[in-house]
Amino acid sequence: MHDSPYDAEPLRRWAKDAPIRTLPELFRRTATRHPDANYLGSKRDGSYHYLAYADAQRRIEAVAAALIELGLQPGDRVALISNNRPEWALTDLGAMHAGCVCVPLYPTLGEEAIAYILKDSGARLVVSEHPQRVLAVEQELTDLQHIVCLGPTVPSTKRIWSWDELLEHGRTHLDRHRAEMEQRIAQLEATDVCSIVYTSGTTGEPKGAMLMHGNFVSNCLALAPRVDLGPGDIELSFLPLAHVFERIVYYSMTTAGAAVAYAESIDTIAADMLEVQPHIVPSVPRLFEKIHARVLEGLSGPLRRTVFDWALNVGRAVFELQQEGKPVPGGLKLQHALAHRLVFSRVQERTGGRVRFFLSGGAPLRKDVGEFFLHTGFVLAEGYGLTETGPVITINPPERPRIGTVGKPIDGVEIRLQEDGEILARGPNVMLGYHRLPEATREAIDEEGWFHTGDLGRIDEEGYLHITDRKKEILVMSNGKNVAPQPLEQAIKSSPFIEQAVLLGNDRPFISALVVPSFAALKSWMAEQGVPSDPDGACRDPRLAEFLMLEVRQRTESFSRYEVPKKIALLPRELSLEAGELTPTLKLKRRVLDERYRDTIAEIYGETTAASRA
Repeated sequence: MHDSPYDAEPLRRWAKDAPIRTLPELFRRTATRHPDANYLGSKRDGSYHYLAYADAQRRIEAVAAALIELGLQPGDRVALISNNRPEWALTDLGAMHAGCVCVPLYPTLGEEAIAYILKDSGARLVVSEHPQRVLAVEQELTDLQHIVCLGPTVPSTKRIWSWDELLEHGRTHLDRHRAEMEQRIAQLEATDVCSIVYTSGTTGEPKGAMLMHGNFVSNCLALAPRVDLGPGDIELSFLPLAHVFERIVYYSMTTAGAAVAYAESIDTIAADMLEVQPHIVPSVPRLFEKIHARVLEGLSGPLRRTVFDWALNVGRAVFELQQEGKPVPGGLKLQHALAHRLVFSRVQERTGGRVRFFLSGGAPLRKDVGEFFLHTGFVLAEGYGLTETGPVITINPPERPRIGTVGKPIDGVEIRLQEDGEILARGPNVMLGYHRLPEATREAIDEEGWFHTGDLGRIDEEGYLHITDRKKEILVMSNGKNVAPQPLEQAIKSSPFIEQAVLLGNDRPFISALVVPSFAALKSWMAEQGVPSDPDGACRDPRLAEFLMLEVRQRTESFSRYEVPKKIALLPRELSLEAGELTPTLKLKRRVLDERYRDTIAEIYGETTAASRA
């Protein structure tokens, strides 16, 4: 079932001395130590309510007993299609307590993708918030026997359960199956697969990364000393749990006996922060960019801007002295206290007032945004990893973060660079391989156990890793010159007037860009210039294009001339996940964008397309 050409030797070595090796062990250790500590929080009847570890354990064991009673065997797959909520974690850990393998799916996936993943994984049971999407393809799903509905039940040819019915079924049979459950947990090894996570991917069919218990547990134990957490601490969870970044944070909170509070939705994060008052917030850079932009937009008038700039300069001076291990002079301390009172405290209040750590991952963080958070007194640690590496490879030390880098390798993980700059990683965090794809596994993991990330980077003199780009995303111009798009896109987006940017130039004579203006920031300028206020009209106005072209040139002055966009085209709306233009972690789907904006791109380069000839 889980055959792979990779022998996971680094994980086997790690497991010999590890204090705990599997996720059920990890959860149970915490539930024994901190039974009354808050664990899973969600909003009901207008306020947040938390499930304690002991209560969660009873429900997890009920899920496991239900799966055993339904005939699921160790290694059988249990699929999860849901937004973040307590039932997600209870199903995930419940399946593992029965020795099963969890297959998470993004709730935004369409029927075709759901059918592909459920068939490829051979899922026997699915827990779904949107069972209609499963029902639409149920005739294709020959392995699937049970559908558990997180909401109203629906008619089906499969056996249908409500969540409450599944729990009650488990409670009824728990005493009868407890010995079997305990035996299954005891027989689990660090090298047993606990989850098949399908890479969302910016190209091609998704591949199922087979992640082992030890991949996640080794990550949790290596991260624990880096991020000081314990009972009473709260994470605000809003990144999809189907993504391993959010998942490793939830497992890390479990390791520490801390709590996870689920945001109501992606649209309520600002309000949820104020209510939950979290201590740790993991996110992709987009959230940090939006907080930064919102603060800048609120600086109405020159006096406020002057005070803000002064405070940031004071914050920068204090931060740099602290990083060098030097004392902060008394006068600067007084200025810093005043800057905190006038500026920093207000920024911190917007996040609930208790945030100790912001964690950034999934995509590169803009340098100016990272510096803003550090200089206003937050700890912001940017890390790096992939689905296939369980996921964390490196993280910035919270006490010595270096913005513009993704930090240093976590304990037990090695990195090295190939001649072309590709980053390789080896350690107990590397997956077993791709499900039913031995050739793809051999391409990804070499004979020495090095995983080939497909990312390009460099390591500086202090051992910090810098990511330069995706190997597959490098633009090769028609003159043979190579251009890495991400650093340029980051530089362009550092303009307060630009929301998003997509670099173009593959097989073309010069570099260009698709640019989404920040209409909120441009509002007063557009009114002064008489530029239409509606996005479509504004994007057709040459004055806006000229203004933003100047911004692009100013922001890319440090790059080689051939790398800088010679032309831009304006898009009237943000690129989005809903429109299929971004992955669930908000990375650009370049192939989709090339196709969707084919006519616009052709116009930039003076080309003709079938559509323009018609």
